[in-house]
Amino acid sequence: MSPPLRHLSVTLDRSSEAALPRLRASGWRRVGVGALAVAPVAVLVAADVARRHAYLEHLVPEERHFYLRTVVVTAALVTSLFVAASGRERSAAEIVRRNVARLLLVAAALLTVGAQVYTFGRYHAYLNPRAILVGTSRLPSIGQQVWMDRWTVARALLPPLVVAIAWPLLLRRLARVPAAVSRLALDVAIVALGSALFVDPSAGGEQGGTPEFMYVSAMGQLARAHWGHNEYALKRFPEARTPEPLPALAAHPARARNVLLILDESVRQMSVCNAFREDCVYTPRTNRAAPDRIALDQVRAVDSTTAISLGVVFNGLVPTASRRDLHSAPLLWEYAHAAGLGTDYWTSQNLLFGNSGTWLEGLPLDHRASATDLDPGAPLETGADDGALIDRVLADLHESTSDGDTRARLSVVHLSNTHFPYITDESYAPFKPDDEDSAEAIHNLYQNAVYLQDRAVARLLESLRRTPAGAQTVVIFTSDHGEQLREKGSVGHTGTLFDPEVRVPFWIDAPAGTLTADEEKALRARAQTPTTLLDLLPTMLDLAGVWSDPKLAPFRARMPGESLLRGGTPEGTATVMTNCTEMWGCAFKNWGAIRGDRKLVATASDHAWSCFDLGADPDENHDLGAAGCGDLVGLAESAMHGRPF
Repeated sequence: MSPPLRHLSVTLDRSSEAALPRLRASGWRRVGVGALAVAPVAVLVAADVARRHAYLEHLVPEERHFYLRTVVVTAALVTSLFVAASGRERSAAEIVRRNVARLLLVAAALLTVGAQVYTFGRYHAYLNPRAILVGTSRLPSIGQQVWMDRWTVARALLPPLVVAIAWPLLLRRLARVPAAVSRLALDVAIVALGSALFVDPSAGGEQGGTPEFMYVSAMGQLARAHWGHNEYALKRFPEARTPEPLPALAAHPARARNVLLILDESVRQMSVCNAFREDCVYTPRTNRAAPDRIALDQVRAVDSTTAISLGVVFNGLVPTASRRDLHSAPLLWEYAHAAGLGTDYWTSQNLLFGNSGTWLEGLPLDHRASATDLDPGAPLETGADDGALIDRVLADLHESTSDGDTRARLSVVHLSNTHFPYITDESYAPFKPDDEDSAEAIHNLYQNAVYLQDRAVARLLESLRRTPAGAQTVVIFTSDHGEQLREKGSVGHTGTLFDPEVRVPFWIDAPAGTLTADEEKALRARAQTPTTLLDLLPTMLDLAGVWSDPKLAPFRARMPGESLLRGGTPEGTATVMTNCTEMWGCAFKNWGAIRGDRKLVATASDHAWSCFDLGADPDENHDLGAAGCGDLVGLAESAMHGRPF
């Protein structure tokens, strides 16, 4: 070989030897960049498995395969967006492509990750097509809830947002993404997004996909519902009633008496002094104002949703009644009016919530007030000030007395400030800490709301008892449903039928002479007997003297409840419990049944029915399995046309 060629050969050999480490380093860098691009998906899937491992491990093979397919789609979508968002090209087209990818990535971080984390923290379930379709009819309420709970929302949204912004910058510093790869990545992301939008996730069950996939799929379902004008899907809430006409009824109460129902919002039995206690801490003023009240300690709502409970309390029907029946059945005040009684309804609730005002239109009332009468800007969630409502009630009652109205009255005072996010007054808030997002702090915040409202309820009772009418007024106190404070993993209500969400306070304060000896005996005998709110309307109509009128018989036949003055519903009666009705669409499926101390429950996030013995296990910690509840399983599945899971 000639000297020049020999020199060139040596030079190339040395150059190759020097380049080899660089090539190896470049290869390892590409592997590292690839790992970083995939890492967010791995974290998302791992977090989902950690949250829902008990649910996921019980998926049947078809559902498991579907879940794995959603993992693949999620991985394709998220990884491709990260790669496309990390491009470094400078052409106008590449800049547009990169910015589109970044916007999609930020939107995905906020909505499919952050919003799902927040939702799971509150409801122990992810947003899915059902929740999205139901939620669109309540957007103002959702907006107010998110704003009032904004710090918790921010804590859920901020971490994924930071990752969505910072991760592409990190990838961009570590490697140069070729234009062809960036284009391909964005194309893959769009295909993955489209597949999620147009795939019906029902093959995986109610919660059988990754949270990111479920969110995107839900938005696709929503778009199709709007496109097809699917009113059934988009408007699952009460509408205007067409009540069945009532004949003239005769009121013959066993004693001359008025009836006043104080209906509370989201107050659970374990957070008040239901029966009188010398050492009452939670509701001390009401405790002192009604020391001789008759308390029933085992009363439960048959749901944990306000709109459904209002139906149960005001028309006496089971929540599984048809939408037609729920909109045609007379309400409490219509029965009273047909018997010639005075009628009143005062509420601090905002009746724009859930279209409640439309459902309650046309009632024959002597006095009425709602949140917007007291405060035009009252929030949908918490309503107007309960104290202002009590002022209005007392003024209207004084007006009736001044006008010489001697009719017996049937009245309802409906409070709302104990609804999430709970109205409190720092100068009247003994339970601390109540300013942190922890189980203890949330419990204290709630208890402070109950404590503040106790002052309003006690003022009503004390003022009422000082009037001539007060000596003849039987007061019933209860709540539409309870409230969960992380005992079973979530906060609020509507998500489950566990006792924190359905066991409610219930007491009757009857001045001397307003009950017969038999009536009082029947009430006291029921103190520890499992009871549902289905007995409330019959009891009120019985107190008003209407329940025995023969002309009421056709209407009584549709009500499964019985008057507590006559013993109430027999303890062995089985009752369906549900948050999903034809009048009120549920965001997350959950239902069950109850008979005595045995309660059957399940949600969309479960894999089997759970059964609890409420007498032996009041905290519902020991699942007896479906067999422990016997025929309640068949009852629940027949009434609700299947299982929630």
